[in-house]
Amino acid sequence: MIAIKPKEHLIKKIVLAAGLSKRYGKKNKLTEVFNGKPLIKNTIDVLLEIFDPEEILLVLGHQHKKIIKLLNNSKINIIHNINYDKGIGTSISTGIKQLESYIEGVMIIPADMPLLCKEDFKKLELKFLEFNCKKVILPQYNSNIGNPVILPKSYFQILESLNEDYGARSQIKNKDVITVNTGIGTILDVDTEEEFKKAKKYFKS
Repeated sequence: MIAIKPKEHLIKKIVLAAGLSKRYGKKNKLTEVFNGKPLIKNTIDVLLEIFDPEEILLVLGHQHKKIIKLLNNSKINIIHNINYDKGIGTSISTGIKQLESYIEGVMIIPADMPLLCKEDFKKLELKFLEFNCKKVILPQYNSNIGNPVILPKSYFQILESLNEDYGARSQIKNKDVITVNTGIGTILDVDTEEEFKKAKKYFKS
C-alpha cells in the first residue's frame, strides 16, 4: 500500500547555501553569528520549527564540510553542488534533480535571509495549496518582491536546466504569479557585512 503524503509534504523546501559569498569579503557569511548561532543554522532551525526534516533539502558547495559540522547532525537532506562556483542556477538545478516523483512544488529559499519568519513561510505555503499547487507564489513587502518563491511542477524542467549565475525569477511567467503580502524579512538578505549589521539591528528592534 502506498502511503499518502500530507499536502505540505508535496512542497520541497530547497535551501541555497552553496555560494562563495564574494561580496562579503574573506569570510563565509553563512558561518557568521546571528541570533546566537551560525546564520546557516539559524535558517535551518527556523524551518525545522514548522516543517519536517524530510521536506527540507539543503544545497551546499563552498566550505560544505565546515557548514555540515556547524549544523550539528541536523536530520535534513543535504546535497553537494560540485559546480557551485558557476552560479546560483547550478544549485537550483542540483536540488531539482533530487526531487521525489510526488513533489508538486518547490520553495526556493536563499540561506542568507536571517529575518525570514515562520509566519511568512506558512503563509506562502498555504497560498500555494489554495491554488492547487499550480501557481507561482511570490512574497511582497510593500511594493517589493522578495524571497522565498514557490514554483509548481510545470517549472521543474526549466529549473533543472539552469546552469549559470541567475536564479528562478528570470524564468517566471507573469500569468502564473500570485503575490502574498509578507514581512520585511522577505526582502532583506545579507550580501555584505554592512547588510549583516543592519539585519541584526532589525532583529533586536
